[in-house]
Amino acid sequence: MSFINNLSKVLGLENRKQTTIDDIENRSHIGGFGALFYGGGSSYCTDKAMLLSAVYRAVEIVSDGVAQLPFEPYIKDASGYKTKLTNQPIYNILNNQPNVRMSRHTFLKIMVTSMLLRGNAYAYIKRDTQGNIEQIIYIPSEYVTIVPPTFLDEPVKYSIAGLQGEVEAKDLIHILNYSVDGVQGMSTISFARHTLGLAHDSEQHARSFFAGGANVGGILTVQSSLTSKQKQELKQSWQQAFSPETGTPNGVAVLEGNQSFQPISINPKDSQLIETRQFNVVEIARWFGVSPTKLFDLSKSSYSTLEQSNLSFLTDTLQPILSKFEQEFNRKIFIGTNIEVKFDTSKLLRADKAGLASYYNTLFNIGVMSPNEIRKELDLTGIEDGDNHFIQSNLLSVKEAANNRPQNSMLTSSEI
Repeated sequence: MSFINNLSKVLGLENRKQTTIDDIENRSHIGGFGALFYGGGSSYCTDKAMLLSAVYRAVEIVSDGVAQLPFEPYIKDASGYKTKLTNQPIYNILNNQPNVRMSRHTFLKIMVTSMLLRGNAYAYIKRDTQGNIEQIIYIPSEYVTIVPPTFLDEPVKYSIAGLQGEVEAKDLIHILNYSVDGVQGMSTISFARHTLGLAHDSEQHARSFFAGGANVGGILTVQSSLTSKQKQELKQSWQQAFSPETGTPNGVAVLEGNQSFQPISINPKDSQLIETRQFNVVEIARWFGVSPTKLFDLSKSSYSTLEQSNLSFLTDTLQPILSKFEQEFNRKIFIGTNIEVKFDTSKLLRADKAGLASYYNTLFNIGVMSPNEIRKELDLTGIEDGDNHFIQSNLLSVKEAANNRPQNSMLTSSEI
């Protein structure tokens, strides 16, 4: 609750009267259209889902994939060329420390995690009196309620627990997961609840099976009549002899007289427990849009498929999320300016040395990058005359090729 009590002070809105979480919940549960599209809803428990290793790994790899990328502002001139704004305060806010509590990596990671598991990720844009950005402060989604507009052509507003009144849309970064109305995001967990329920049940079954000493259940048969007390004593003595708590789950039974034991449980092979648990990994990977190899399911992988999965991870998994962040930050932070923010996806090539060398070699040969620009990207010092750009000298223009006359030909026009 201390977070709620200090929220107005942190956001610079301490003059507003504070409200409680109950006030926000009551507003979100009002009946009608607003409650249907803007209120909360029951979903599969997030904490329970994160106990599944495949879910944890999927959330980790997607959030880390976004968080590791530099998030840099550029200014665009009249010709469309872009220059990185490294000497402006906004560069440090976006690429190093969005707020006093978090680094860029932590901020982006928790935003992506909230988007995947909660359906929405929020961050308050704190500006000074001149409108300059001071901080971008993450706000847990459970403290935010979307207030529907009166008319369809109006922007939504937000109620934040701890604040009286609404926060304008221009002051709150809002990243949505899958959405049916473009206003309220829906959690991946809520859609995948049946798959996650099956995965959780199979994990529980495996845990119970091994916790029980990998023994099967069965029926004790006695060829005589027993009283209720005798039945209870026989059952207790059997469970005591074969309970994992006694340390003898695989002991030897001694049956007296006309007693016999008949197992009735299905063994793990017959119930395809292992295959079910492997299938759960593929299903969870499908829900989060990642390759099963990223969740360490290497049963059907090779070196070629691993290379393709890395490319697919960038284009199919990360790129849509990166686009969401870029467009939301551009329309909220850089309103009416020629500044835009972009992720530097080239950093994903750092681990692939062959791909990185080919990338820089191509850009160098066509004159896009100078040697010093490449060295700067590789965190190396500059060299003398390294700022010059080069191109292949044996290339001709179309006109010169048609006349069969190189530009540096020694022939004069009269000799042709």
